[in-house]
Amino acid sequence: MSSASFEFCSPPQRLVLPDGLRLGFLAQPPGAQAAALVRVHAGAHDAPAAYPGLAHFLEHLLFLGSAAYPPAQGLMPFVQGCAGQLNASTRERHTDYFFQVPAEAFAEALKRLLDMLARPLLDPAAQLREREVLQAEFLARAKDRETLCDAAIGTALAARHPFAGFHAGHRDTLPVESAEFQQALLGYHQRFYHAGQLELLVAAPCSLERLQGLLRSDECRLPAAPEVYRPLIPLQAADATPLYLQVEGSRAYLDLAFVLDGLPDGTAVALDMLATWLGSQASGSLFAALRDEGWCEAVALRVPYWHAGQGVIIVELQLTGQGLSARAQIVAAVRDWLGFLTRQAPWAELWHEYVRIRRRGLLGKEPLACLRYWVEPAAWQPSTDAHQVQQALRALGMQLSDRGPIVLSIGRAAADASPRIIAADAGFPLQLTADRLPDAVPRQWHWRLPERNRWLDSRLQPRVEPLVPMLCWLQADTASGQGALYVRWRFDDGQPMAGLWHVLQAALRRHTLAAAQAGVELRFENHGRSWCLALFGHGEALPVVLRDLLEVLAMPPASAFDEGQRLAVEAQEPSADELLLRQLMRRLPLLLDPLPHAAGLQPLDQAALTHAWRHARWDALAVGLSAPLSGPLQDALRVTPGMPETQATPAEADAAGAHSYVWCGFGEPARETALLLFCPLPLRAASVEAAWRQLSRLMEGAFFRRLRSELQLGYAVFCGFRQFGERAGMIFAVQSPRASAGEILGHIETFLAEFARELDARPDAPPASADVARRGDLRGRAEQVWQARLAGCDSDYPARVELAMAALQPEDIRRQLQALREAEGGWYVLANAAAPDTRWLRR
Repeated sequence: MSSASFEFCSPPQRLVLPDGLRLGFLAQPPGAQAAALVRVHAGAHDAPAAYPGLAHFLEHLLFLGSAAYPPAQGLMPFVQGCAGQLNASTRERHTDYFFQVPAEAFAEALKRLLDMLARPLLDPAAQLREREVLQAEFLARAKDRETLCDAAIGTALAARHPFAGFHAGHRDTLPVESAEFQQALLGYHQRFYHAGQLELLVAAPCSLERLQGLLRSDECRLPAAPEVYRPLIPLQAADATPLYLQVEGSRAYLDLAFVLDGLPDGTAVALDMLATWLGSQASGSLFAALRDEGWCEAVALRVPYWHAGQGVIIVELQLTGQGLSARAQIVAAVRDWLGFLTRQAPWAELWHEYVRIRRRGLLGKEPLACLRYWVEPAAWQPSTDAHQVQQALRALGMQLSDRGPIVLSIGRAAADASPRIIAADAGFPLQLTADRLPDAVPRQWHWRLPERNRWLDSRLQPRVEPLVPMLCWLQADTASGQGALYVRWRFDDGQPMAGLWHVLQAALRRHTLAAAQAGVELRFENHGRSWCLALFGHGEALPVVLRDLLEVLAMPPASAFDEGQRLAVEAQEPSADELLLRQLMRRLPLLLDPLPHAAGLQPLDQAALTHAWRHARWDALAVGLSAPLSGPLQDALRVTPGMPETQATPAEADAAGAHSYVWCGFGEPARETALLLFCPLPLRAASVEAAWRQLSRLMEGAFFRRLRSELQLGYAVFCGFRQFGERAGMIFAVQSPRASAGEILGHIETFLAEFARELDARPDAPPASADVARRGDLRGRAEQVWQARLAGCDSDYPARVELAMAALQPEDIRRQLQALREAEGGWYVLANAAAPDTRWLRR
């Protein structure tokens, strides 16, 4: 992230090129990274109804080679090789492709992106392999709560609108062997993948003239055609009968889905306003009222479909046990609150606070985040017409009032329900039944706007103050207005309990949105024997937010202990609300630095927390803050629970030792197997880490192609260099619907052996990519320094790694690959399956 990216993210300069391409340009200063986003104005609803999933399938195929770039030289391996980021997403009426790379790699990345969009290979053999990837993704999505909820809501629509259809695609809906399917695939590509249907947004440190020159190159040339007219099908709900959806492993939820149509311009911004206040957890909010009744644990607005004034919006509530029996009252309360906010709330106050929140949120966005913001119709900008948004909010409120919601309850088992199993057309099987809500008790609610976010009004008394030993202070290279703060607490053996971390996570969760509105990202991590609080964002807000959060950590509200107890129990089993691999990634630090088992048996109360803090030792890191903030920051740190750590303590080695093989199971064997293999560095030295980081860049694309595309193990497959808590190393991750844990591990070991042979056959090592944060990349620099300090290294360690990468020799990389394969730093597996053989130690 460049220093300039922390300035106000202004709207892009927009123009239409002679071929019809809509171009948006954000000039970045020298040293910044560069990003591009292409929005194709066509998505799942525009594909032929005979072939569900065709649009999503095409999105996958485009990454598998183009006319100018074979698969091994395409966009994905290129971006991975220069330590960039990329992704794509197929939505209902649009498809997005985007990347962010170092500025010097931008031209080559953009050529690859546009060439693959305009001239894909669409190789028949690659199509057969990629169809199996979509089959694996379909099987995973068939257990995803949000996916199943949207499909269930689709069954309640009156007319045959595409939202009610199946669009994910699987083996049976994608007959790639058929000539008719191939004709449909080519027809969809030719109809929509041309200049008239594309929108390109670029943020780069170059001139608009240079960008336009690049777009005239052969690789960037797009077919010219006029924009395609896409008619809208009316969208209405038919059945007002409440529904119950059974989802294995899901918590209890209540979804109120509103079907909207014919709304005016400005409604997208009005919906964003609605989401802002619906998500508030401040005093006076809807959530606070429902929480005080003991009914609800979370409230959010989800918009699974929105296009040209019509869509489906869902008020999603996570329920308590008490809330399950009060669902009718919750429905009445939510509808009453929606009426208040859209038609009765004081508009001037509503709009003023919303603008303050959006202005603060536009500070400090990195290039790709800016593009992803400005491409959306809901993007507020200084020129947005407040009166138009006010009228749109009132029109929205009228439809929310006139059109009753589709009421969908979600949980593990239906109660008092008529047996009626429904299957979405050629799509996801739904255990869906008619529901009966308990009677509602009439009630008067006296709504008001939530308390204003005082972190937006933070006022400091800047002053320079000598630094205390436990605070490491790194000044920014340039004044950016942004900064990063990290606080770590180390605990003695037996402290703290994992349950106490869940208590504090529950307490902090209530402040996460308010911090984000103030331009501060909040992260609280459990590393087993240590906890880490990280804040990143608007510099002047950081000391104020930190001070308040430290007080919460020292003495959380009483309700957080009950919630933490529940979360601690739930964390022991996999959840259907999140991809299993992500759950395993979050648990990995606990495997690497485990607590004694007995620690989890202690009670969760304020006395236990106070005892834990009494034995905690803390240290902190500040990066990028201006010198006058040193005084306010140290004022905040004076209320830090625990004792200050006056000198850095090296990370302890795992007791398992070198050449050890440790296996930890999480959950019972399921229809899908998820496995993480983590190989820690054998030695935390700059030369060793440099070689491992380079290995990661060399292996990342090859691992993805081999296990995902060729072996078709599953759609969730990746590898890379990561740090978990105090330990850094290589992570290999696979989630597969058909391979066992032993088979996955065997494929990984075979890949490593084959990769070693490929390295031996190369006369020279490929040039090292700059994996270490560049000058001006404040967040990257802060994360790397913090990770070094977690491992007991000094703040100059990342710079030494960068120098070592530049000096790498072929033999260095081969030697470290051998060290990885021989488990010189140990191998750690976390999986929802038992160990396949006897070499593994069980934890």
